[in-house]
This record gives sequence, C-alpha cells and structure tokens, in this order.
Amino acid sequence: MLIGYIYTHYYAILGWDTPEWQKAWAQLIEDIPKIIKEGRVPLTGSEKGINLNGVGEDAYEQFILCKPGQWTFCKTAERPYDVVVTSILLRGCWRRRILILDWADARRLCATLWPGEPTDSMWAQDDEGKDVEAKDLSDQVN
Repeated sequence: MLIGYIYTHYYAILGWDTPEWQKAWAQLIEDIPKIIKEGRVPLTGSEKGINLNGVGEDAYEQFILCKPGQWTFCKTAERPYDVVVTSILLRGCWRRRILILDWADARRLCATLWPGEPTDSMWAQDDEGKDVEAKDLSDQVN
C-alpha cells in the first residue's frame, strides 16, 4: 500500500440539461436500489440525491451524487460499501481515470443484475481497444 494513499473515486454530473443525462439519471435512480440489494452491504444515507456510506467501522466518507454537480470525490478506503459506490459509478457511465481491473467486484455485480450489458468499458474505445479520453468537458461521457 502506498503511504498516504486512500482509495478514492472522482466523478461529476456534467451536461445535466442534456436529454441523454435526463434519461440516464432516471434509469440510474431506478437501478440503485437493485445495486444496493445485490451488494449485500449495510449502508446509511439520506433522501437527498444519492447519499450513502458504510455502517460503523465499515464507513469512511459519504458518497454523494446530486444533480447537477461539479467534479467531486469519495474516499472509500476499499471498505465493503466500495462495491456499491463503484457499481453506481459504473452503471452511471462516468469517465474514470482508474484501472478498470480495480472495479472487478463492481463489474461482477452489474453483470449479475444486467446480463448481456457491457461492463468492461462504458465509454468509447479506439481501434486498439484503448479508452478514448475526452478532449474537453463537452466530450466526456457523463
């Protein structure tokens, strides 16, 4: 483990006013209870947006996702609720700068809930199968 490193996820809702995001948000709100149930991890949270954390010693930082948002982050320290956080981010199609292998549990959970849907990469790839990075904020998959 790296000294001073805490497992962290960075994310944002950009382009909230687009029809694509409006549809994606509605679907995400419908999908989150399924993710939480399949994750089988005790959680705490609130009714404002998407807001959850682990319980007791399995808690770390609140994962909060509200509309609209700016770039933010959640440190999960790889506690058990991390699989729920990463599954929500994976299902929401956020652009992430993290090795997809780090999200193996989230990919398995999403594959269980939505068989046949892609979980390896939720954004554009080039001819060599590498992720295509956004040129600017308007090009991000959000």
